[in-house]
Amino acid sequence: MSVLVANVACQIQFDKRDPIVKPDHPVAFKPETVGFRPETAADAWLGLLAARGVEYLFANGGTDFAPVVEACAKGQALGWRLPEVVIVPHENLGVAMAHGYTMITGRPQAMMVHVGVGTANAVNGLMNASRMNIPILFSAGRTPLTESGALPGARNNYIHWAQEHFDQGGMLREFMKWDYELRHPEQVETILDRALAIAKSEPQGPVYVTLPREILASQFPGKFSESTTISPASPPAPDPDTLDEVAKLLGRAENPLLITANGGRSVEAARAIQQLAETFAIPVIHYRPRYLALSTEHPLAAGWDPQGLLPQSDLILVVDCDVPWLPSQGNPKPDAKVVHIGPDPLFARYPLRGFRTDLALTGGVATTLDALCERTQKHASASHVENRRQAVTAQSTATRRQARGGPAAMTPRFASQCVNRLLADDTILVNEYPILLEELTIREPMRYFGNPPSGGLGWGLGAALGAKLASPDKTLIATLGDGSYMFGNPTPGHFVGEGMRLPVLYVIFNNARWAAVHRSTLGVYPKGYASKTSRPPFATLEPSPRFEHIIQASGGHGERVEDPHQLMPALERAMKVVRDEKRQALVNVCLEASYVKTS
Repeated sequence: MSVLVANVACQIQFDKRDPIVKPDHPVAFKPETVGFRPETAADAWLGLLAARGVEYLFANGGTDFAPVVEACAKGQALGWRLPEVVIVPHENLGVAMAHGYTMITGRPQAMMVHVGVGTANAVNGLMNASRMNIPILFSAGRTPLTESGALPGARNNYIHWAQEHFDQGGMLREFMKWDYELRHPEQVETILDRALAIAKSEPQGPVYVTLPREILASQFPGKFSESTTISPASPPAPDPDTLDEVAKLLGRAENPLLITANGGRSVEAARAIQQLAETFAIPVIHYRPRYLALSTEHPLAAGWDPQGLLPQSDLILVVDCDVPWLPSQGNPKPDAKVVHIGPDPLFARYPLRGFRTDLALTGGVATTLDALCERTQKHASASHVENRRQAVTAQSTATRRQARGGPAAMTPRFASQCVNRLLADDTILVNEYPILLEELTIREPMRYFGNPPSGGLGWGLGAALGAKLASPDKTLIATLGDGSYMFGNPTPGHFVGEGMRLPVLYVIFNNARWAAVHRSTLGVYPKGYASKTSRPPFATLEPSPRFEHIIQASGGHGERVEDPHQLMPALERAMKVVRDEKRQALVNVCLEASYVKTS
């Protein structure tokens, strides 16, 4: 049992991967022999989480947690099956861990934080989860409802007045699929089942429940059902007439193009994209990808930027992609047809999104593309498809060959090449940095995960920990910028990594600045004053911290590298620590000054 979990009250749990609690566990039991009789709403809430398949409760507690702490302690004494509690000393990190676990498994996890202040700390991560359609059951205590009286849980601390909100859920409602406040103990089952059902219905996303302390401490009026009382909605299915129209367009297209960012979020979706692309010889652009649908070596993988193919394409299939191109850099030709495909093809929760849409085909990626592939067969010309296949394959191969390589220098390109040499069949790469994807060789889906499009920094460190928790047999590498690493709350992150025994290799691409801020300024003012200074305002992060020391404080291995010839040996040493010693490791890659000044 990990040190971190062994020190929390709610440690009695049943892991589906291990039918018997570990021998060193304080109270080993077989869960099927243990009766569960909730006395309070808090008892019922925790027991229901486990009964509904929630394996982990990520938590950062406060005074509102008293009934939950008591329920966990009771579960420890009585041998109840409850979720495993993971204490995370910063809410943004906890949301990122839940995000990482769910993006690997597809199973939503729960998190609970301290009233409104904990909610506020988590909003950044919840925005990321929302824009990435990650289902999370996010909950927070609520300031006690009553100032005094006989109800258990009434206010007994001076902070209970200043912490109260008029509308606690209002601060994050824009990014939640649903939110509610538990108002009576008898609502526990309905509220929890409804929350999970809505979170798991397409388009998926986080939900929010506030839990007043008096309600959690109140008597639970009865039993709950063994299985959920509210199932998720069935996935959206494509309209047959629209599907036929798109099939005709695809069958007759001379130069179709497929652009995706999220299309590889599941093995089934990636397979469907690959099958459609291979059947009709469609080049595939992964634009700012969060997931990869095709192998980087696939002959139809046409790169990472659509601008080269956009002007010549007569049909553009935008598959689960919020931003398929940048209008300021170019748009489809006027007579091209643009079709958006996905569970939410118009991205209805985005306030402004004006990309041309001739057809919007609503449906799950895998089922919709499978149906499209079948219906297009009768409209396509075999000779046209084969001619296109040869041309696309030749161009993609040439582009890939030209993009790779370069001298040994402390640049992002060289560092990306070195990271690529670490990748193996069991490796998962979590990336929160503009790592040069053209330098990577990733042959399977669910092996690469990129940062959310919302740009809420601090995602990568926690997401890597969550991914490692979900896949203990895989090797996790997290590539981070120095800014995103600091936003990731590295002290709490490495604390969790040590306590939960989650060995991850962190590679920091350290350019000592906010490169995005500087690039954006140069884009607006290419010849302005900021372009002439080596220390642009608002963009420098100097002096750069000794990041390698932070991980050492939590028993990890840390190195700082400035010489390009020492980078690969340092990465190999760090990887050996992760693989053989099962300890976390970090390599602080100090990019060369010439790059820093122009980045």
